[in-house]
Amino acid sequence: MATTRLALLHDAPPSSALLSALRSAGHAVHVYNSRPGLLRELGRESFDLILLDETLLASDVRPFVDRLFTLAGEDTALIFIHCSDDEHRLADALALGADDFIRRGVGNREIAARVDAVLRRRQPLRYQPSLDHPPYFFDLETRRCHLDGREVILTDKEFELAVFLFQHLGRIFSRGHLLDAVWRGQHTQSTRTIDTHISRLRRKLQLTDAQGFRLASAYGSGYRLERFEPDGRNPAETPGHPAEAEAAERCPPVC
Repeated sequence: MATTRLALLHDAPPSSALLSALRSAGHAVHVYNSRPGLLRELGRESFDLILLDETLLASDVRPFVDRLFTLAGEDTALIFIHCSDDEHRLADALALGADDFIRRGVGNREIAARVDAVLRRRQPLRYQPSLDHPPYFFDLETRRCHLDGREVILTDKEFELAVFLFQHLGRIFSRGHLLDAVWRGQHTQSTRTIDTHISRLRRKLQLTDAQGFRLASAYGSGYRLERFEPDGRNPAETPGHPAEAEAAERCPPVC
């Protein structure tokens, strides 16, 4: 299973026990100690979940969280941690769009478990034994991929990258995010490694509009796997969904 990527906003260097608990649960954790620093990073990087230490949040929390979601996108989960035992603060946090509100004094293992619970709700396809996106089928137990019933031979990393992208159709991922997710944060790998594997997937899986999928560059710096209807329309543009232009407006440039 791919590694999930977390951003942690903390007023001081977080405890090694908290970082250890999160990393042991399979998360790559990036720590920020100021709101401007986190917002700058969200302008170029993507994350699965953001942890906010409530002690860093002043009375103007709503504009900050609104800006955070504008940059990170609605697919990014949000948890407040180290919170005061205040019912009104809890209600306000949930009204702002938080997925959870963890009070001060809760143990690190429980925090990690609640992060996992939020991600299971947010990303249910990560926990399925197979993926079926016709004409593509991925068996995660045997690690085999089929296109129109024909097996396509992929390397281990090609398979993991393909599964990750198909599990998150429509989402923009920075190269750094893909390195964390598939290469487990081995940043000795060049981002050119990502470009090479993307090129191979396009060729091996024939990811073209004719197949109903497009593996596209996002603002020339990240990647997004999109699905198209037979008439060529993106499903995101169907009634009841924001148009692509609106989605692009919410999504920041990423790298």
